[in-house]
Amino acid sequence: MAGGAGLPPAPQSQTMKLVKTVSSSGLYTLVVNETWCKGCRICVDLCPTHVLEMVEAPDRWEGAIVRVAQMDACNGCGICEVECPDFAISVYAPEKKKPVKAGETAK
Repeated sequence: MAGGAGLPPAPQSQTMKLVKTVSSSGLYTLVVNETWCKGCRICVDLCPTHVLEMVEAPDRWEGAIVRVAQMDACNGCGICEVECPDFAISVYAPEKKKPVKAGETAK
């Protein structure tokens, strides 16, 4: 039996939709996983340089998802990545390094 004893079959896995945007300087890259974004807009509200915006997505929980609007305004701070509760945003920047805990040395 496909789903086990009396259980429905497991749902088909959803293909991830990743949208990669690179700044014109090539220094910063944002990758938005549109599959994971639920449209909470936390990233939009916290972005200090207004890189992100919400676009309509009627099939989503909040009716919208995030999109990169002004990539060249990105400073690579990573606030959007850190604050996203769904891990839907990744920021790649040359100066972005893992924080060092007090008492440790950088590797």
